[in-house]
Amino acid sequence: MPNMKEVVIKVEKAFPLIFLVVLVLTLSAQNEEKNSVAADSLASDSLLIDSLQTELQPDSLFYAADSVFDFMKKERIELCGNATIKYHTSHIKADTISIDIKKNQAFSKGQSQLKDGQHTLLGDEIYYDLDSQTGMVEDGASKFDKGFYYGKEIRKIGKNTFDVDGGFFTSCDALNPHFYIATSKLRLYRNDKIVAKPVIFYVNHFPILALPFGTFPVKRGRHTGILVPSPGYNKVDGKYVENIAFYYAYQNYADATFSFNYYEKTGWEWKLDSNYIKRYIFNGNFKAALQKKITSPESSRYEWLLKARHHHDFIDKTTFDANIDFVSSKKIWEGSSNIDERLSQYITSSLAYKQHFLGKFLNVSAYYKDDFLNETKSITLPRISYSLPSKPIYELFLKNENIDEKAWWTNFSFSYNFKAVHSGNIKNPHATFADVIFQNETDSSGNYIDQHNAGLKNSGSIRYGYKMKSWLNLSETVSGSEAIFDRDKNGEKLVSGYDYSGNSSVWFSLYGLRRFDGFYISAVRHILTPKLIFSYSPDFSANDKFYSFGGISLKSSSKQRKLGFSLANTWQLKLKKTTSEKERKINDFFKFNSSLGYDFEKDGKHFGSLSHNFELRPNPLNIKWFTFSMRPHGTILQDIYKLDFKHFNPQKWDFAVDNWTFDVSSKITFSGDANYVDYFPLPENRFVTGKFFQPDSISAEEENTISTLEDLEQLSREQKNWSISFSHSYRTDKSKFKSGDFSSDLRTAVSAKLTKNWSLSYSNYFDLKKKEMVSHNFTITRELHCWRMVFSYTKQGDYWNYSFKIFNIKLPDALKFRTSDHKK
Repeated sequence: MPNMKEVVIKVEKAFPLIFLVVLVLTLSAQNEEKNSVAADSLASDSLLIDSLQTELQPDSLFYAADSVFDFMKKERIELCGNATIKYHTSHIKADTISIDIKKNQAFSKGQSQLKDGQHTLLGDEIYYDLDSQTGMVEDGASKFDKGFYYGKEIRKIGKNTFDVDGGFFTSCDALNPHFYIATSKLRLYRNDKIVAKPVIFYVNHFPILALPFGTFPVKRGRHTGILVPSPGYNKVDGKYVENIAFYYAYQNYADATFSFNYYEKTGWEWKLDSNYIKRYIFNGNFKAALQKKITSPESSRYEWLLKARHHHDFIDKTTFDANIDFVSSKKIWEGSSNIDERLSQYITSSLAYKQHFLGKFLNVSAYYKDDFLNETKSITLPRISYSLPSKPIYELFLKNENIDEKAWWTNFSFSYNFKAVHSGNIKNPHATFADVIFQNETDSSGNYIDQHNAGLKNSGSIRYGYKMKSWLNLSETVSGSEAIFDRDKNGEKLVSGYDYSGNSSVWFSLYGLRRFDGFYISAVRHILTPKLIFSYSPDFSANDKFYSFGGISLKSSSKQRKLGFSLANTWQLKLKKTTSEKERKINDFFKFNSSLGYDFEKDGKHFGSLSHNFELRPNPLNIKWFTFSMRPHGTILQDIYKLDFKHFNPQKWDFAVDNWTFDVSSKITFSGDANYVDYFPLPENRFVTGKFFQPDSISAEEENTISTLEDLEQLSREQKNWSISFSHSYRTDKSKFKSGDFSSDLRTAVSAKLTKNWSLSYSNYFDLKKKEMVSHNFTITRELHCWRMVFSYTKQGDYWNYSFKIFNIKLPDALKFRTSDHKK
């Protein structure tokens, strides 16, 4: 029997033509009952046309194999070795396939695959009717969405309908699943649902739950329907049922979840969560909640929450952003497991609209803050601003002409700013809506409880800048402002005022460079910038009658003539080159600036305080498993008249410090990876290891995308098996330090993958000043192959809560168990 590489034959459904093809093949082999046909002998046959290069007819049957055997009398064709047939959307692959030409049926033996559209079945034997496009699979298995189902006999009884006898479903990809849902009768409606009876839930082959029947959705993507609720019990809430929910999906743009939680002892809660997105146009989310809190058997209270975020892109780079956050009171977060919510002292809301106008952007915004700690509110509604940054004056008159950049008049520039603001400060804890929006209210002494102000301001400047000898910078600036107010402090309405001033400055920069060969720091550059400024403004003490709010203000000081001197020191570093980086720099590693002012109009002591500001900004130090970052900054104020200039001896110099502030934050992180060996790997099912199966659009896992900084940080944490970090912040000044009043806190975070399946994380917030633990939390995670178990405990002062949950990784909403408790 000669071997054959491949035979591809196009067989029309009409049986006379099929018979003619069989007859020609039979005569060419001298009428032997059993013949083998070599592919090379038929290479020029007009019937052998590559199916990939031929337009497929709707009723055409294509088949291929290493060897093809035909039996004329039995009207059968046998395909052996890598056999495959294709008919309409059905595709069968197996070691051996037999085609019954008379009955128009196909039979496979050995490991077989039937792919019907996007649905794939594996089995030991496949029986398929080409006319009705129905069939049967013995000892079959299939994969859909995020699960697998198996059956002793799987029958395709319709275009999208399958019957399974003796079947079970699981999301576990092990050869011997850890859990499964078994049923004697199962009907699958492809891309719709599964209906089964009876339904028995097994864990490690042990039955733990039985139902007379059940139905499960298997639709792809988002679909409208009822979600699975979560019942439970704890001492505080009693019996409860959470997530009694209805999910609504609107096309591909939006979805919404309406849910209800019922607690036997503490009340109930309605929630609405919605997300929406239309690429390149808008995106956002919306959340609302209404709670009934039972405070005693005779009384209760209602709390509500409203949160929303929206971003909209218009043409010409115009954008609109909204961040809305309103709550009835901080009590809405009682019992929340989120520490940040319970520690929150205020909430904010904002609106921002930005539109392109005359080459720049016109900004319209609003802002609202509700301070729970001080029981005050503040609002800015609206705030309108427009700015033209410094640009040459000649651009207003000369557009398309050649400009001599060396001409003296090219050094003149101008800038312009416009602001219109309405702002309010509300101190009344029981303020009404009118009090918050516009209404003023005073107490019996005439002091404002709720105060609102409105006004607009125009300001501009003209500047002349010149660089002498390419190193000495000279600058002359004249600026002025005009403001209109709704009222002044005397009660007069719609009043206006103005101010103006001028200043002159001169400065230059000196550069020094020192190289270090063979060291980690290869070079240090020092930039020294001395600057002298003289400023003048007339007497505007009459402007003291105007309010100052939201950037709307006028100068209200008497005549001023001041001379200021500053000395800026900046050190920049260049680090040693590495194989992965060509050049590494730290541009502002350390900055130390000193300034001193002299007031010509001040009586007596004309000098002000000598001020020093310093800031250290090193890049994080990363050495394999160690990371260190630190950012200290502070200010030192010295009274110039307390310095002893008579004896310029540093050892005898009275270095008197009038005041100083110091603020430092630092973080040390140790992290790394540990290898874990799986000594007893679980064998996987044939959908993972089999050569036939190819993932389709239903079974393909979603891609891992990174859309925000939080996602990136989460991914970074997941790449490390263990991590220990200590974050410390310290803030104080001279007066607070002497009285022992300072702010110092330490935050610790530990996470470790103890074994291949056990993980532990712990975090705390410790107030070093009060020497007390503010809050701490620890979480234990156990991987159970296709399931995950998580225990979490949080404590903050007298409040505590814990939660325990075990859920299926691929179907966390449908297959889960959860219990929790907390202190009321």
